[in-house]
Amino acid sequence: MKGVFVKGIPSFHDNSKGKERGRNTIYVVDAEDMRLCHLGDLGQSELTSEQVDQIGEVDILFVPVGGTYTIDAKEASHIVSQIEPKIAVPMHYALPNVKVKLAGVGQFLKTMGLKAEEPLPKLSLKQKDLDGEETKVIVLQP
Repeated sequence: MKGVFVKGIPSFHDNSKGKERGRNTIYVVDAEDMRLCHLGDLGQSELTSEQVDQIGEVDILFVPVGGTYTIDAKEASHIVSQIEPKIAVPMHYALPNVKVKLAGVGQFLKTMGLKAEEPLPKLSLKQKDLDGEETKVIVLQP
């Protein structure tokens, strides 16, 4: 609708093809000459080649990193390398007052070989801002 295309890709919320926690949907959104991919509560430690093909080239990837019900930092790093987005935005990690035991975003940053930076309050991008060959990791304020 109006130049925005959304596609859902079946995936799993665990490594047992959904037998433990069920299904998950990966969403790919094409808008304004950019492709965003939201992995949801992905629990697979890696994507299948079919899923990678369906996702295609990604500009901005939203990836869970906290473990416990989703992928952990190491698995998230592997999935980032499978997709090779221009920007990866970590999500689903430990925050103050969240009672679910999750790893912090720092573990993912360390796995990616990065140092913690001040989270950004918001991210505004256009296609021309997405130049570069290496994936950038951007942490947003919750």
